[in-house]
Amino acid sequence: MPIAIIASLVVFQALLIIVHLAVYATLAAAFGIGGVEILWLKIVFIVLAFTFVSASVVSHFYKGRIVDAYYAFSAYWFGLVHFLFGAAVAFYFVLNIAYGRGIYVPPALVGGVCFGAIFLIHLYGTWKSQHPEVTSIKIPFSSLPGFRADFWKGKKLVFVSDFQLGNVYRQGFLARVVKKINALDPYAVFIGGDLYDGVACDVENLIQPLHALHPAAGTYFITGNHEYYLRDILPAIAAVRGAGIMVLDDKKIDLGGIDIIGVDYRSAHKRDDFKNVLARIGVDRARPSILLKHEPTDLDIAEAAGVSLDLSGHTHHGQIFPLMFFTWQIYKGFDYGLKHFGAMRVFTSSGAGTWGPPLRLGTKSEIVEIEFV
Repeated sequence: MPIAIIASLVVFQALLIIVHLAVYATLAAAFGIGGVEILWLKIVFIVLAFTFVSASVVSHFYKGRIVDAYYAFSAYWFGLVHFLFGAAVAFYFVLNIAYGRGIYVPPALVGGVCFGAIFLIHLYGTWKSQHPEVTSIKIPFSSLPGFRADFWKGKKLVFVSDFQLGNVYRQGFLARVVKKINALDPYAVFIGGDLYDGVACDVENLIQPLHALHPAAGTYFITGNHEYYLRDILPAIAAVRGAGIMVLDDKKIDLGGIDIIGVDYRSAHKRDDFKNVLARIGVDRARPSILLKHEPTDLDIAEAAGVSLDLSGHTHHGQIFPLMFFTWQIYKGFDYGLKHFGAMRVFTSSGAGTWGPPLRLGTKSEIVEIEFV
């Protein structure tokens, strides 16, 4: 394992220990826990602090029900403890304001309200992450040269990315998403990368529900960064093809007069490589085109090449408030939604699944329905 990754894990683990000890100390202060009980509470929180990192490492190399259960537990706890940390901050904030004004409020009451409210919010965020919504967007392609308006009248496309299938999101979740997609009766379906989470898994069995997709013009897939976290990406790609899905690994196809261009994550991750790939594929400015690229970066290269619409995912729109402010800054405002970039339109999806904790707050899990107007 590279030294940089080991160093990052050590720093990350240290931060997790600090978060856990802060929550433990606040619970002890709020509810007057002492003696033997406080020792046991401290031990429990220290042990829990190591669960997410250890589960992430173990699940990269091993698979099985025990590993799945351990990772799922650690992911849920990882999300909950950070919410509890927020409750701890709120607890001290309320007490300081109250005591500063000479008002006595029982710490147990403040702790109960803060931690109880946060726990309910966490439950809602967990539920929200498991139930993707349909987001409808309309793309004005009719003014583009070569667009076949009569052909596309009444037809829809579906774009969905970031399933993150693995130890948390499994066949049941995928089956629910597939059912919602089929209900939209799309002409074609695009899967924009991170179908897998990158942990050790049965890559073929995990995506069995995709066999039930039945768009008239087929389903198309590009890789994301998490496909390359798998120890071997080739069986995963073979499983996708085995589900009847076309893999657009630096390829272009004609779909009803629209050029669909799919770029592999590794080919498009670096700026110069992406530029060379687009040049090799060739973008016909006399025809409307849709670029499937996992991450919404190097938009100027795609726009200069003549791409009409860029469809991306990857960002999760920050996933949990207030992280969307960071993704907005990193991706220069193109971390979510339908935007203009010069003559090109860009849509970045927040994705169907989540990374780490199965949790959404201030964002949504989504399936994107596209119509041309």
